[in-house]
Amino acid sequence: MFILAAVAYALSIFIDVAAYHFKYYIQDNKNTRHLLSLINIFQYCSRGFILIFIPIMAFVTESVKDKNEIWLITILAHFSVIIVLLPLYSHQFTFAFSKFVITKLNFFFGKSKPINLKLINRQPIGFKLTVRNCILFVTNYIAGFLFSFSITFLYYISFSFPQKALTLSSMTQVINMFGSIILIIFIDPRIMGAIDDGEGFAEIKILTTSRILVHITLFIILLLLK
Repeated sequence: MFILAAVAYALSIFIDVAAYHFKYYIQDNKNTRHLLSLINIFQYCSRGFILIFIPIMAFVTESVKDKNEIWLITILAHFSVIIVLLPLYSHQFTFAFSKFVITKLNFFFGKSKPINLKLINRQPIGFKLTVRNCILFVTNYIAGFLFSFSITFLYYISFSFPQKALTLSSMTQVINMFGSIILIIFIDPRIMGAIDDGEGFAEIKILTTSRILVHITLFIILLLLK
């Protein structure tokens, strides 16, 4: 059960980050809105995996009441995220995976909309340490940290404050709200604007790198808490 929860959480983060890569790698000027709708369908799947993760964590917390198992699920979840995000650095993997997913989604949801995908040339993995890039990195790191900390650490912390479960749950929503505000105001406009201008490769690599570092940080914190 704990493996299922960890994998479900890792896949939810992978899908959420991969959706940004899709918007860069998958382009068809004649069907832009249709492609975006397919990418949104793909991105919504991440919520489905979260809906697998949360009930399992709640069950282990309330019924099994095993703090060690919660710790194990949580640390395995963050480790799994690091592993599944690494392939997104590969141009070959990301483009092929993006094309495969969009083709399958188009088969089920857009049979009347043939699409012609444009090949995006390979780009260097690194990015320049400009002020704008550093701001994007820091803001995305903060947003990712708030999201992941609030969702995964709630159950572990609740063992230390068993009478404050409702308060902790409310605090989770507040933390998520701040993460959403940062995402909406500082991150999405920058990345989407860059892609609209025919760029965006550096931005999605910054996003991927910062998300990996978020989960490395949370992994280390869990090791220190043990």
